[in-house]
Amino acid sequence: MTASVLHLANHCERGGNVHLAVDLACEQAARGQRVTFASAGGRYTALLERCGVRHVLLEQNLRRRWGAARAAGRTIALCRDCRPDVIHAHMMSGAVLGAIAGRLLGLPLVTTVHNSFDRHAWLMRLGDAIVAVSRSDRELLLARGFPARRLVVVVNGTLGSVRSQEASPAPVRLRGPCVTSLCGLERRKGVQDVIEAFRLAASAAPGWRLVIAGDGPEREALGQQAGGTPCADRIDFLGNVDEPRQILLQSDIFVLASYSEPFGLGILEAREAGCAVLGSRVGGIAEQLGPDRFGLTFPPGRPDLIAVELRRLMTDAPALEAAKSVAREGLAEYHVGRMADDYAAVYAGVTGGARVAAPAVPADSPQSLRL
Repeated sequence: MTASVLHLANHCERGGNVHLAVDLACEQAARGQRVTFASAGGRYTALLERCGVRHVLLEQNLRRRWGAARAAGRTIALCRDCRPDVIHAHMMSGAVLGAIAGRLLGLPLVTTVHNSFDRHAWLMRLGDAIVAVSRSDRELLLARGFPARRLVVVVNGTLGSVRSQEASPAPVRLRGPCVTSLCGLERRKGVQDVIEAFRLAASAAPGWRLVIAGDGPEREALGQQAGGTPCADRIDFLGNVDEPRQILLQSDIFVLASYSEPFGLGILEAREAGCAVLGSRVGGIAEQLGPDRFGLTFPPGRPDLIAVELRRLMTDAPALEAAKSVAREGLAEYHVGRMADDYAAVYAGVTGGARVAAPAVPADSPQSLRL
């Protein structure tokens, strides 16, 4: 087992990549590893320290020359101080800083490509091992020129983590049966299609509401869209929520209509909470739901098809209960312990330990995922 790990992230605020990095660091510390987490800070620093993870403030803004030089110097100094066996970068800035420190000090760098849709994601190729968070995202990265011999898959797993089990001291109370979409409010997430689908289906189920949790650059446009519908008084925007699980436990149907999605933690969390799940047939969403096995899928950009399924589930109680029950099945592979095991295998590959395949590919896959 790798004894010491340094995680690099821009911050410790909300976001799927931060959630996963925090969950992994806490699980590693629980296993007795010496774990340092360097970031600009945020709401999860207290959780990290409570779990035995040392948090170090490290600004990683590389947009200005002197800021980049200062960040590189501090990263090198941090590595000399905590002497990690592995540097693990979760964002592009961390990949650059980790590569500089790693090359200078002879430390291996692991990068996890959480946001393959980002135009700067190519920087994650700096890793000695590069992790894709789903099988479909590995195929996408291969098509973009990422080196096959360094590209492995570790499927995201956050179930059972300390973070996911924490309860909000003052949870939001939802009204009535509801459809929920919980994600960043950006065009890629397809929330505009969820609003349109609810508009098309709402008249069939007058008691239902649509809850949109999250924030982002599309917030104003989405508010205007919702306000122009006949069901505007049944659409609630919650903004960012501290504990997504508290929202999902009160929801009946969860919809994620992304146009691209490396994994989609919201789908996983909604399934665990017992929501019936609808997701676009893209990337990690389709992978999690299988061929409509654990939830219903639809092509991206088709609010009319989402509306058909919403109308059915909102008006057919037995169908809704069956969909909720099915969503809870097949979740064992998404436990944080399995994810930590897989990352331990990746670390072993770059530190010269026993080479263990990073699993999560079917046996008949033509691509080897060994380091």
